[in-house]
Amino acid sequence: MIDLRGHVDRSSLGRLRAALGLREVGRLGDDWNEVFGEANRTIAGVPATIELWRDVDSRGWHLNIELPADSGDSDVQDLLDVVRARAEAAGLQVASIARRR
Repeated sequence: MIDLRGHVDRSSLGRLRAALGLREVGRLGDDWNEVFGEANRTIAGVPATIELWRDVDSRGWHLNIELPADSGDSDVQDLLDVVRARAEAAGLQVASIARRR
């Protein structure tokens, strides 16, 4: 999971979705919407399922990324570097990255 920081408005949300190739879901003005983008993509040569989430309580934003079980550490790091760069290009900062195995 990648925790994001920064102001998310329609413009920055649109830039992030475009940068990561996420299908638009959810509406920013609806308090109960949690999922705001999703895609099955290959980034840095690694197939991934990506979802953009907003926590309805904290209003924090994060990306969930599911990778194949056989993804090597260097492949995962390459993918995370690309996702970080694209999030930052959209005007957000990566606050933390937590990996599950």
